[in-house]
Amino acid sequence: MDKELKEAFDRFVEFGELLDRRTRQYLVQYLHHRIDPGVEVPEVIDDRYFHYFRGAFDDLLLKPDVAEVMGENEALSRQVVLDTLYWLRNVWKKIETKNPYHDEQERLEGWAITTMEHFVPRWPYLVNYLDGKYPNDRLNPDFFREKFKSLIRGREHYDIPASEKEEADRALTDLLRQWDALLQAKIFEWQISKLEEYKNEYGGTLEAKAQEYAKLQKLVSPFMEYVGRYWDMSRALWKQTSFDVLEKYDDLLKREDQLQHLADLLGKMREAENELEEEVFERTVIHQDWVPDPTMRSEVTGVHESDDLNNLLSSEVSLLSREDTELAFLKKYADKNLLTLQYRDERLDERSEKRTEVYQKVRLKEKGPFVVCVDTSGSMEGEPEQIAKILCFGILKMAAKEDRQAYLINFSTNIETLDLLNLADSVDRVAAFLRMSFHGGTDVSLPLYEAIRQLDRYEYKHADVLVISDFIMYRMDDELLKLMAHHQQNNGTQFHSLTLSEYGNERIIDRFDNNWLYDPREKGIMKALYNDVKGVVERGI
Repeated sequence: MDKELKEAFDRFVEFGELLDRRTRQYLVQYLHHRIDPGVEVPEVIDDRYFHYFRGAFDDLLLKPDVAEVMGENEALSRQVVLDTLYWLRNVWKKIETKNPYHDEQERLEGWAITTMEHFVPRWPYLVNYLDGKYPNDRLNPDFFREKFKSLIRGREHYDIPASEKEEADRALTDLLRQWDALLQAKIFEWQISKLEEYKNEYGGTLEAKAQEYAKLQKLVSPFMEYVGRYWDMSRALWKQTSFDVLEKYDDLLKREDQLQHLADLLGKMREAENELEEEVFERTVIHQDWVPDPTMRSEVTGVHESDDLNNLLSSEVSLLSREDTELAFLKKYADKNLLTLQYRDERLDERSEKRTEVYQKVRLKEKGPFVVCVDTSGSMEGEPEQIAKILCFGILKMAAKEDRQAYLINFSTNIETLDLLNLADSVDRVAAFLRMSFHGGTDVSLPLYEAIRQLDRYEYKHADVLVISDFIMYRMDDELLKLMAHHQQNNGTQFHSLTLSEYGNERIIDRFDNNWLYDPREKGIMKALYNDVKGVVERGI
């Protein structure tokens, strides 16, 4: 069990307000078994709530579509269980706050702590209240009314004999026990009815999410490894029309499979590169050396001449015992020629030295993102526009596969942009982008200015720009040409053009790093175009 799942389970067991801790523990174990059959199925406990929730979990998680996507992806299976646990906690809070029997519960709790002294004068209120709530065939209030009448008979509690008080107390306990059983049955029945409503609502959403996920999986398969980007129970469902559009272009892309190969080749033009990364470390080096220490006197190594009076040999001291040799002693002392004991000892000297070291390591840079400009002007209407959008969809699939960002620009004399940082949040917008057409004039300056604006952002700093157009246009701004040259020279940005007409403006096309021509009338054009791009990739551009 991974850390996130264990923490979620532990929080539910320890702090969940649902039922009691023992039941919560069993529910968690049963959910864990649902995502990991190796976990032992919890023993069946005699609890009606446990039986209901176990069946509810089966209803939710064994729905065919849900079970299929959970079986295909372990991470998704875990996320569905976490979502279900979160849903259960929230739903139970809602049910508790809307409990229509809350007042009756409080009344029962109040009577349960009522002493006999207070019960004796008030017992008719209890019986009359229950008489209005439950018929005789369920609680039989008339029986308890007669019972209390015969025992109390209008007397004060201190006038009632102890034996009759005990009998009245037993009757009250029996009445409260029956009342509690009937009340809990009503509450359970109401809770189950509300849980069924919420379960059906959640189950429908869960199933719709699973179906939606399966559809998207078919569209961008096999690029669904990172399920977190696509599964989100808090996000609204995607529109069916969006899938219709994506399915249309997916079918077209399958027919024009060379376009997908072309999109994949374009992806290789900005493949991950090696870069050298330096790491600077400062480390402390400790040096230890043994050095002589004259202050330490632990070992005698010999005799030498010195003026050290503390370590004189006895023969030298004897010179002081006679007057005729005393002068000789003083002379030897002045010349430091007295024979003295020689000591030698060492101590460990420690010193530190700081050194700065630089380590270099090679790491793989992330694959670069894409900025794609699609011409939907009037001159592109028909097959050229369709080819442009099919290739655009192919690049989208490639970006999804390789977890790369893509920025799409739809242009004519206006532009519409789409930043694909997260495909799950952009499915409807991608479909709208593919449906959109301006059918006006052509101005390539607008999308290129927008593309350069994105190149100045950190996320797209290392992006390549692809313009898909017929390039039937007049000119490009001089300022735009300078900005393109700046990014080409300083950032290594590559500007590619795919021309969908033989009448494109060559002066504009020549400003791009790589230029390819697609003419649908030319036989074998896709194969030739594919080989042309492949040659550029293999040359390492």
